Amino acid sequence: MDMGNNLWSSIAVVLYLFAFYFLIKSVSRGLIGGLIVIIFSIISLIFSLLTGSYIIANWFTGIGFDDSVFYQLRFGTEGVGLWEFLPLILIFLSVQAFFLVLLAFYILFFYKSKNESLLVLPVLKGGLMVFCAFFVAPATSNLISYLFTTQIMEDFPEYFVKPQISKIQNINKPKNVLYFYLESLERNYMDENLFPGLLPELHKIEQDSVTFTRISQTIGGSWTMAGMVASQCGLPLLSVFTNDNFHMNNFMPDAVCLGDILKSRGYHLEFMGGANNEFAGKGLFYKNHGFVSVEGQKEFIDKDIGDGYLNSWGLFDDTLYEQLFNRIKNLHKNTSPWGVFSINIGTHQPEGYLARQCEKVKYGDGNDNLLNAAHCTDALIGQLYRALKAEGILDDTVVVFGSDHLAPVTIKPYETLKKAERHNLFMVSGAGIHPAKNPRQGTTLDIAPTLLNYLQFGSQAIGLGRDLNGKLLTLAEAFPSQNLIDRKLLSWRKVIDTSFWGYPTLKNILSINLSDKKIDIDSQEINFPALIRYTSSGKIEEILYGGKNILSTGDNRFLLGFYLVNLISNNQLFLWVDRCEELSTLNPSLGEYKGRYCYYNGSLASARSVSSLIPNDNFSIKIEMDNAFDISSLQPSKFRKELMEKNLIQWKKIIFKPEMQISHTEKAVSAAGIDAIVKSTGIEDNKISEPGLFLVRYNYSYAPGTGINYKMEVMSKLSLCDKSSDNLSIAQLSNTLPLEKGYVPLFYAIVGNLDQECKQGVTHPLTDSSLNDLSNLKPGEPYIALFDEKMNTVHEKTGHSNQTIAIYLKFNDNE
Repeated sequence: MDMGNNLWSSIAVVLYLFAFYFLIKSVSRGLIGGLIVIIFSIISLIFSLLTGSYIIANWFTGIGFDDSVFYQLRFGTEGVGLWEFLPLILIFLSVQAFFLVLLAFYILFFYKSKNESLLVLPVLKGGLMVFCAFFVAPATSNLISYLFTTQIMEDFPEYFVKPQISKIQNINKPKNVLYFYLESLERNYMDENLFPGLLPELHKIEQDSVTFTRISQTIGGSWTMAGMVASQCGLPLLSVFTNDNFHMNNFMPDAVCLGDILKSRGYHLEFMGGANNEFAGKGLFYKNHGFVSVEGQKEFIDKDIGDGYLNSWGLFDDTLYEQLFNRIKNLHKNTSPWGVFSINIGTHQPEGYLARQCEKVKYGDGNDNLLNAAHCTDALIGQLYRALKAEGILDDTVVVFGSDHLAPVTIKPYETLKKAERHNLFMVSGAGIHPAKNPRQGTTLDIAPTLLNYLQFGSQAIGLGRDLNGKLLTLAEAFPSQNLIDRKLLSWRKVIDTSFWGYPTLKNILSINLSDKKIDIDSQEINFPALIRYTSSGKIEEILYGGKNILSTGDNRFLLGFYLVNLISNNQLFLWVDRCEELSTLNPSLGEYKGRYCYYNGSLASARSVSSLIPNDNFSIKIEMDNAFDISSLQPSKFRKELMEKNLIQWKKIIFKPEMQISHTEKAVSAAGIDAIVKSTGIEDNKISEPGLFLVRYNYSYAPGTGINYKMEVMSKLSLCDKSSDNLSIAQLSNTLPLEKGYVPLFYAIVGNLDQECKQGVTHPLTDSSLNDLSNLKPGEPYIALFDEKMNTVHEKTGHSNQTIAIYLKFNDNE
């Protein structure tokens, strides 16, 4: 890590401590003094989070906040082995705890202070120290320089080339392709002066290969997913800011990548990797760009491969390469042409993962686990390469060995790697390859066009990449330094974002696939239910999706009606595709198509709108592209009121205090009226589809080793209008179903809606409970009553027949 940045971070913290000192000296009672305490506390929390986040980011990247950090913040870390980063997490938490302790001391000092007059000079000194702390903190300058780099679009077309697939030549006998991504295994590991004898098998393979010795790394290519995109699409993977759509089932949909080109030429493409395909959108990338099979940790475990023999990231290299060999043999016999791309885990930061086959393998004195793992992976690659050669597979297959990116700063041998100019590994072997060394300056952006030429498809540019055996200048040759390349790529971040990640543009006509529940917009598929906001020119501003986890949040943010009620202007044009019941609030005539899908096009203020049933697959919709709608000034308020009543859940949050002091997660209990649009009666994901009122019991079991398990039981349907039946007793009903062994009640509830047959209302109420609203309930109206474990009434709630009501339970420790 950069020692200079660490030094400046330390200076920033010291300056902040001086700020604490001066502001404590100036503490005074009164409005102004309290306001200073509040402002400084908020700023301190921001500084604390910024400092802690920068420490983590710098540990991973060596340059603080960069494209990889923002990309992961946006797309999440599902599939990452977090356990190995526990020390780093503890450091972050320690930084936050340190500042919280200081703040607690500062606030306590304020409350105990008896000073009535404000000392202006210490306040000014404290404010100056805060400003200086933020100014010298590398986190601040790093963040500002990254986020606010001047964006230029004009010269991007001079360097970017979109491959014209239709113009790429066909060949009679295309070669197969086998691509080995080697995790972080940069070319410097093959430097015998730095690591003598570390990778003997790759050195042997190099004797059969064309080796590119000067392949550098650009910004937007410094982690696995970015390295794959750079080497296959000729584009950096910079953070996505324009398209805030997390639900698009596409990864760089407008980019033409190597997989797209090979698929168009009849290639059968597959990807195999040891890690989880969900991490960083890897699986989505391959599926969207020509690959018919994408297998990772989950897919292998589902086939009982590697189960029980896994590391924190996924499969060990020996398991992966065994599966890879078997798959390639099968493809070579039955399919032509084919391409298989893979990536290993063995050499992953920070310590590597030594495969079982290599338990006795050591490099040197064996003290560096990562180098031991690299030595092991090298042996496994050599074994696999010889086996492929013996099978004759390399006679018609081009093989690529390449690092996905340079080794990160977090590894032990990093200082040794820095002793020579660093480059990525890129070697091409196999059919028709004549061994040579190519010293041409390039980047990982140039790998796809270079490989395409080795596959005999001619010298083509792909994105910002150029064929390293061709005549066109690479970015590394066009710009005199790596810093200038990175600055240029950052200045293109917005144009790259909008060109390859942005929302599609609405045309006059779009089609809807009813069976797949997808909207086709300019050859890009979008799932529905969805609400699409767009301008009069057809530019999509946002795509909103209705979430399925509404009952786990306790609010309405995942219901599309919430956006129309709260977040959309009166004249905002939108297309809403959803269940007809949902849209019936805007157009009542759609309500007759229950259980089917409709669309609504217009704005809340549109006196005239376009809406209809979607009757079949490939149904076409004509979109209104301008503001030709007549405007009604009164209509938006009317729509919003009805949407709020009918399309949103009517929530009530309560604190529930069971006798046993166990930490329970929040629970949602809901009941839908007979005419409700949002149909949800039950507890959490446990639904009751039948109309009527039901007594339910929510139980739990607890064991220190296994934690808490929950279970909902429907005990009885209540007959509150049957005069011929005996009096109903809730205590009696609660005893009709014995508790399962090990479970105890957390609470009881009555949920649902009153039977439609109860024309005269409730005539046969419960005899042993104080439920004030139950007797006045009308047919079809939703109802919730909550009781504690001893059947004492805790809460009661009713609604209209077209509403869904819910209570959100927070327990003792959640107050």
